Amino acid sequence: MRARRDAAVADDLVTTFRTAPAVRRAGVEDAAALTRLRSRMLAAMGVDGLDEPQWQVTCTRWFRERLSEPTLVVAFVVDGELEDGTVGPVACAVGDFHAHAPEPWNPSGRRGHVFNVSTEPDARRRGYARACVAAVMRWFHDESEVTRVGLSATEHGRALYEQLGFTEPHGHELVWRITR
Repeated sequence: MRARRDAAVADDLVTTFRTAPAVRRAGVEDAAALTRLRSRMLAAMGVDGLDEPQWQVTCTRWFRERLSEPTLVVAFVVDGELEDGTVGPVACAVGDFHAHAPEPWNPSGRRGHVFNVSTEPDARRRGYARACVAAVMRWFHDESEVTRVGLSATEHGRALYEQLGFTEPHGHELVWRITR
């Protein structure tokens, strides 16, 4: 009986004093790392063509340009040890805005969007993605006028997003893809 109670107390202490991941806001210098993590995410989704260097160059430039203007895009990362033994971002989440016509419930017309949620395989199951998404959500809440934030969830990530308060909208977005 006492051993069970001690185990419960120990479990409570671990939960209470568990160290939260150290999340930081990404800067322009993290553009290549965000591209690397985006590549990992797309690979996990089964996307082809990830070895093509041009998309990576363009993606890194995209992050660099947008992160230099902090009101357009925000990214949060957790640093950790990388495969090559250096320290750098091992998890991230990014948020940006989409402009829509104003609505009664959204007078600015701006909508938030969370994307590029990714964690290096060796750093998974530690709460890093959750901490990064929560930081993006806090930023939208505190630093923007948006009233709606959306994301595209994989089946793997859906439970996390639902736990954080994301719900399915009343209608489902339909997408028309144009092959070029």
